[in-house]
Amino acid sequence: MRLRWADLDRFRNLERQKVTLHPRYNLFVGRNGQGKTNFLEAIGFLGTLKSIRSASRNDMIRHGADMCRVTGEAESSGMTRTLSFALTGKGRVQHLDDKKVSSPEEYLRAIGVVGFIPEDVGLVSGSPSWRRKTLDRAVFEVAPGYVRDYRRYLAVLRHRNAFLRSRVHDDVQWESWTRGLAENGAVLVGKRLELIRRLNPLMEELGRELGLDGGVAFRYRAGYRQADADAGMESISASIHAGSREVREKERRAGHTLLGPHRDNIVFVIARGDEGELEMGRYGSQGQKRAAVLAFKLSLARVIAESRGMCPLVMLDDVASELDDSRRRALGAIIRDTEAQFLVTTTTEEPTFLNRDDGYVFRVEAGRINRLS
Repeated sequence: MRLRWADLDRFRNLERQKVTLHPRYNLFVGRNGQGKTNFLEAIGFLGTLKSIRSASRNDMIRHGADMCRVTGEAESSGMTRTLSFALTGKGRVQHLDDKKVSSPEEYLRAIGVVGFIPEDVGLVSGSPSWRRKTLDRAVFEVAPGYVRDYRRYLAVLRHRNAFLRSRVHDDVQWESWTRGLAENGAVLVGKRLELIRRLNPLMEELGRELGLDGGVAFRYRAGYRQADADAGMESISASIHAGSREVREKERRAGHTLLGPHRDNIVFVIARGDEGELEMGRYGSQGQKRAAVLAFKLSLARVIAESRGMCPLVMLDDVASELDDSRRRALGAIIRDTEAQFLVTTTTEEPTFLNRDDGYVFRVEAGRINRLS
């Protein structure tokens, strides 16, 4: 998949303009605060209907305006599609090929985007819910039906919590809602584990290339009997069910469900030879955490390409600012080996990890994006 151009209208500080993109490398150079990240946010929202900064709709609409719109043309396997979204204070509207699309799932299948911003380094040591949401979003990119599965699980979870809050002692109802929780939860856990199984070999390889001896990998931590990548749905369901029995009295007192995929954790680990694995959230340096998240994002891009037969667009914001020269060179090699279109921002004129002759270079200044070469 390649994004051929993007038309910007009243998005943050960006001037109204149309930007034509190179099919491989696009480097955006400029001082901080000029609009580089705003451009990536506009493209990211075009592809995911979410802000890479977790911003509100009003934050993305230019000050003094009542709406913003971004349109782009994506090409994949010889097919060209036009995507657009508009934001107002009242909501969001998205279009595919000039036709309004009410289903976000249908819209999101037309384009794939994987992004890295400096704040993503916090993913390693941040809250488990952040990592769960990130992994769940990644699962959706490779398994579209996951959204339906997740909604079904949440519906069961809401009903079960309502039952627990009611303080009714009814073994039949408890068993019914717990069975539903276990069966629907097993579907989520199974798909999460399958993605982790596919990601880990790539993350280990790319992690080593980025200077992490032993590479980096995900480990799944559950509040019930530890699930592993080879566990089947029935085994996972039985584990959740058995774990629920063990915490039944605690849940009755708490009035909500204490165990299940909505409470599970996913952690980044790095191999330390005879010393075993090191949990990066607790012991990793900032440089190691940045390399770990980069390894994850770039591995995800490759898994999406394998699953969908379509390379996602990869956005890297200020990616090289805290990398030493060797890691910059390694990143450049990884980018060249990843068959995707890249949008990369930097504050330096001559980044050491990309060849200017292989794509377009743009200068971003006061919301205006001008191509230099």
